[in-house]
Amino acid sequence: MKKVFVWTTLALILTASVAFATQLPSVQGEYIEARAASVYTGACHFGAEFVDGGKEATLVWHIQRGTWNEVPLEGLTAVAIVTAKKNLAIDTETRKSVLYVNTETTAAQRTALREMLATTQTEVLGDIVATQTAPIAFTKKGTQYDVTVGEVLALSVNRYPCAACTQPLQIWYEPLMNIQNAIVGKSEVYRYKDTHLPVTWHQGDAVNNVFVGDFSM
Repeated sequence: MKKVFVWTTLALILTASVAFATQLPSVQGEYIEARAASVYTGACHFGAEFVDGGKEATLVWHIQRGTWNEVPLEGLTAVAIVTAKKNLAIDTETRKSVLYVNTETTAAQRTALREMLATTQTEVLGDIVATQTAPIAFTKKGTQYDVTVGEVLALSVNRYPCAACTQPLQIWYEPLMNIQNAIVGKSEVYRYKDTHLPVTWHQGDAVNNVFVGDFSM
């Protein structure tokens, strides 16, 4: 009886350990989300933008560690452009997206990145209409982030120093995906033009339209 109890206990411990291990995220890194509407602003400005704005977003995943289907992804950056017919905050039905991966990735890495994002961020990305390779650069210096995708996208972001540096009641949106340590930022340069989606923009002034944080999948 004692041996049965010991073996049963060991089996439960091993089962719990395996379950815990499988729940751990396999890919982690830094996340940037730039929206086509101010996420941190006054009530009147938010209301004026909400109906006709907020239909596009740029999502950036800079992977610091991890593998997907045993393919190493550390150091890679993936970028998605997401659009919808209505504000992304309320429209998950008509979302379409284009996924950009670095030209320096291997075929296995490109496949792993697309599968990872398509399976874990299905609602966020909607219908992925194209996966495009392009030179991608991601740099960070202090609170400044710069992302370029060839000649297609330029995004320069300066995040607030801390989450407590903003007024919570004036943050009107949440990030499109679940992230940790979210902090609002402003885009100082933000332009996009490509042929995969019928959208293009060239932002003039700095706008509080960015979330910066950490992601895990």
